[in-house]
Amino acid sequence: MPSTQRPVPRQRLSPKQWLTSRIHTALQRRAISRIEAEAAHDVGRGSESLAVLTYGELFTAARFLASNPQTKAFVVTGFYVPSAVRPAAETDGPVGALELCAALRAIGGDAWLVSDTPCEGVLRPSATTVLPDNHVLIAPVDETFETWLQDIMELIRIEHIDTVIFVERVGPSYGGLPRNMRAACIKEWTAPLSRLAGLGLHSIGIGDGGNEIGMGKILAEDMQRLVRYGDEIGCSVSTDELIIGGTSNWAAHALVGALRVLGHKQVEHLLEDSWHHEVLSALVAEGSIDGVTHDNVPSVDGLRGDDYFGTIRYISRIAQGRHW
Repeated sequence: MPSTQRPVPRQRLSPKQWLTSRIHTALQRRAISRIEAEAAHDVGRGSESLAVLTYGELFTAARFLASNPQTKAFVVTGFYVPSAVRPAAETDGPVGALELCAALRAIGGDAWLVSDTPCEGVLRPSATTVLPDNHVLIAPVDETFETWLQDIMELIRIEHIDTVIFVERVGPSYGGLPRNMRAACIKEWTAPLSRLAGLGLHSIGIGDGGNEIGMGKILAEDMQRLVRYGDEIGCSVSTDELIIGGTSNWAAHALVGALRVLGHKQVEHLLEDSWHHEVLSALVAEGSIDGVTHDNVPSVDGLRGDDYFGTIRYISRIAQGRHW
């Protein structure tokens, strides 16, 4: 027998409520735009010029995550520096990746940190305060990668993983080989984790120099014009959204800050200086190095003290504004 129960009518907003909602959303957009601009400020690699081409992507990516708080994501990072006196993963990328893992878990989702064997010695022990050990996935760089990838595809099916976020993760250039900022090929030390972008998951790329996964969203001619060695190092792999920072850690922090602006107060602790100091120190204690100076010190891309943490603090202050 057909139900006689009438559907509950949608509550209509009064003109005042509608206007208040629109103003609130406009304030959020403006705050996130300020965060996006601050995160992209240039440290000498042309990030501001690249970021002009992706303006608004931070809001789009943050809205996707904020609207889907039960998102389950792979967060992929780790940029190995083989030319250093003591080769290791650099400090830019892992801090932001761990922050995003913590943020996703805080708002009700889950995250797996993904990297490869050259970076494992730094990343696995540094992740212990953020993730259980079985949420750190390490890909081989040899011929066993295909078997590893099959296991990952099974994990996606079982856990209903729906998103992949790349944070300062080198990808294949236009010529097919992963290259560092000096255009040197680093294939020998790099698992092809860009293939995770082709598994049908929602994808977000975060980078600062042009050779990171996601940068394929920028036209090759723009990459050549705006980035040194851009025609050689530009990554050919695109993502659904691309967020560009002066450092990739800043861009990842911007995404967390945008989640706070969009109402997720659970990430508040990640906006504190102390959290970032502790994670950076833990990485350095495990051997991580500055990607520019190659020194095993708590700095990122040659930036120390307020040159680095000043931007972290400013993004946090915008995110903690009281207008939303």
